[in-house]
Amino acid sequence: MPIMRTYSQQDVEVVNDECVYDGFFKMHKQNLRHKKFNGEWSEIFTREMMVRDDAVCVLLFDPIQDKILLIEQFRPCLPKSESPWLIELVAGMVEEGENDEEVARRESFEEAGVEVKRLEYMFKFVPSPGGLVEYLRMYAAEFDASKVDLNRSHGLDSENEDIKLHLFSSQEAIALLEEDIENASTIMGLQWFALNKNKLMKKWVDEV
Repeated sequence: MPIMRTYSQQDVEVVNDECVYDGFFKMHKQNLRHKKFNGEWSEIFTREMMVRDDAVCVLLFDPIQDKILLIEQFRPCLPKSESPWLIELVAGMVEEGENDEEVARRESFEEAGVEVKRLEYMFKFVPSPGGLVEYLRMYAAEFDASKVDLNRSHGLDSENEDIKLHLFSSQEAIALLEEDIENASTIMGLQWFALNKNKLMKKWVDEV
């Protein structure tokens, strides 16, 4: 049953939208107002929002060997963390003219050196709706664990990527949820997998 929301985009008025920073990310400053639940309009107020392209996250799963492939890479935005190297899903931003499947296949090869077979859509979410304009769309992807090279780094030098691979049994990967994982998409991807593994296995194995 679809969620019934009270209002839509038509119930928001953007009075002014200014790009105050344009770098690796964009920062916008908006003056806006919106309909209130009592039917009246709010006062005009100001919000700053970081704007970036949508991204695709990929949980790599080998249903034959029952393996999950995760990556480890440096993240500079974690000054409060014990370590700014995170265990993550493969992920990448959607470039102009690309669809999600193309992004999933491109990033899986660039970041993990593997070719994706079948893809299964999980869900989409907004990482931080109070200040970030971005959708993350989540997919499970089939790959061949026997072709994984754990002895070399991956990623693109042009994007300053230095990525290490970690191959887990699916049970070991799900058990990581009991650890202090700090990456939201990885947590949600592993939770989805824990709930849907049997259904995914049946679908992919039966299609062979």
